[in-house]
Amino acid sequence: MTRHRRKLIPRLIPPLLVAVLMVLTWPGTAFSQTAATATILGTVTDPTGAVLPGAEVELLNTATSQSRKQITNEAGQYVFTYVLPGPYKITVTAQGFRQAVIPLVKVDVAKSYTVNVTLEVGEMVETVEVTAGVGVELQTTDSTVGDVIGGEPLLRLPTTNRSAAALLLLQPLVTPGRGVSTLRGGQVSGALSDQSTFLIDGGDATSDVEGTAGYNTGQSGQPLPMIPVPVESIEEFRVSTTNPNATFGRSSGGQVAFVTKRGTNEVHGSVYWYHQNDNLNANRWDFNRTGIEKPELIDNRFGFSLGGPLIKDKLFLFGNYEGRRFPRKTNVTRIVPTDTLRQGILRFRDASGNIVSYDLATSTLCGDGTHPCDPRGVGISPVVRALWNLLPPGNDPALGDGLNTIGFRAAADNTLKADFFVTRLDYNITDTWNFFASFRYART
Repeated sequence: MTRHRRKLIPRLIPPLLVAVLMVLTWPGTAFSQTAATATILGTVTDPTGAVLPGAEVELLNTATSQSRKQITNEAGQYVFTYVLPGPYKITVTAQGFRQAVIPLVKVDVAKSYTVNVTLEVGEMVETVEVTAGVGVELQTTDSTVGDVIGGEPLLRLPTTNRSAAALLLLQPLVTPGRGVSTLRGGQVSGALSDQSTFLIDGGDATSDVEGTAGYNTGQSGQPLPMIPVPVESIEEFRVSTTNPNATFGRSSGGQVAFVTKRGTNEVHGSVYWYHQNDNLNANRWDFNRTGIEKPELIDNRFGFSLGGPLIKDKLFLFGNYEGRRFPRKTNVTRIVPTDTLRQGILRFRDASGNIVSYDLATSTLCGDGTHPCDPRGVGISPVVRALWNLLPPGNDPALGDGLNTIGFRAAADNTLKADFFVTRLDYNITDTWNFFASFRYART
């Protein structure tokens, strides 16, 4: 029996390690990877319109030098799936025809591009540069209605809290919410606010309760993902407002796919600081009327980003940190016991409206003079007295019942301190295999 166990245990170790690795790396919520990538397809023909099987099509990412190649099938068709967003060059070659080059095809997230190429008769050493036309930009493979925002517009457009998700409000069919109610967290295409789906690099970042960030942050004036998406960390994002395809396909509201910035062969980065104060702000009219000074405002948002190659054409890294320091005060209003009540003295109004005091230690009848308030003579509970001693003394007679309770007002520290960090690693394993992973950390 012992011999069999000794032989069995080494055999079980490899499959157990594989099983543990699968459990550790299996995503909690898996979605189609096309939500973070794109598709390029097309047909290669000759000048007469006849299809060209056997033509070689090369797709080159000009930022990372990653190259993928395919041979057209018997129908002259090719298709590249799981294409990461970015700038690409397409080169088509075939025996007896001039080489065709499309120098720039800008690929956006969660879109399909039809790039048809017509080759001219000639030597392969000759090159014909083809300008990408309407066929590249027009998406004809599905009826999804949406828009992609990235690049300079993403960085330059004014946004609430410098969040890329704030630009969702610029899309058609999107209405902002009212206040901070999670039931009014912004709507897309008339759907309820809990019907929005947010994906970041293909992973689900949606609250299963509201479809917004209200569950975690209370900020529900617009649909938001649960994870922060600073504009400096996002390469681009796509919003689908109507007719979403199976790439999303789980809710009836907005479908938003974010893609994290990634490193390229060129080192790129940024350092930024946004400061806001009250120097040019006007005071509120009701504060001026009551003589209250203008509230102090000092809001600082700062960060940096850096991306580049670890191994040229092979391994790339990008990182972004953003912090916020917002010192602020909040008015706290509470009802606390009066000094007389803390001493065990109850105050009542008699039938004439006069205030009558009743001391638990000395009095026998309540203020109305008809029955004892403390017939057993136990006085105030020691537990209650201990709790009352922890409460601050009242300072606002306008609150409370005017007899045994009084108001307390104070300015409490409510400083907002937030930190966010994201890093993304891209690895071109081979011409047909690539790997990427992103990690996020947020603290508020």
